[in-house]
Amino acid sequence: MMFRFSLLCLILISHVYAASDVSKQLRECEQHFKANRLTSGDGGTALECYQKVLKIEATNAEALAGMEKIEARYVKWTKRALEKGQKDKAKRYLASLHKVNPQSPSLAEFDAQLQPPSSVASKPSSEPVVAAPTESQPSIDEELPQPPRKAQITDVEQIYELINTTDCLTWTTQEMKEKGGKDGWDKFYPKKADIGMIVKETKHCHLDDNIYIVEIEQYYVPISSIGVQIMTEELIPTDEL
Repeated sequence: MMFRFSLLCLILISHVYAASDVSKQLRECEQHFKANRLTSGDGGTALECYQKVLKIEATNAEALAGMEKIEARYVKWTKRALEKGQKDKAKRYLASLHKVNPQSPSLAEFDAQLQPPSSVASKPSSEPVVAAPTESQPSIDEELPQPPRKAQITDVEQIYELINTTDCLTWTTQEMKEKGGKDGWDKFYPKKADIGMIVKETKHCHLDDNIYIVEIEQYYVPISSIGVQIMTEELIPTDEL
């Protein structure tokens, strides 16, 4: 009788410890997700973290919901890239989506959009031959300088406060470094709905999203592209034009 009671106690204690470990793991998963470490990044990713939880508890509702959130984010990013005609970026997002959920119903739809039309290859070209551009004739594909753009902050959690602590993100000028990031803001802190000029756009070396350097007042705010809305002329308040 005593042996059975001791065994029952050990089983109950092991369940308590397992539940505690899962709760701790889920908090870590949420931190990875908020930092956009979804499928790549130093120190672990949200995908790996939720998968570990599901190995312990295959029906854990919070972990399953976390996996769905990661999938939904890659679906949104892939769709946005395709709408903008950015096929290379869409392919990268699609590869990550396949890693998160190989059975995602969105995969077939996106794959079809990325396939070149079969009729194009078989149809003889009736377009006139255009002479190759010379030094005095610029190519029509030559990238023209983009006009200045403004962005409005929609999610302050996407701000990179400590930009100087990573090799991925660097300041273009010394002035930006002195007036950028939390150490250079003094009493200033960017708020949701703040509007500023985009002075630089760069690619994060670990994440899938781009990083904007937005000039607000005399300060510089590094923020993920998913945390801002690019302002068109009709969206910019009249006092900002």
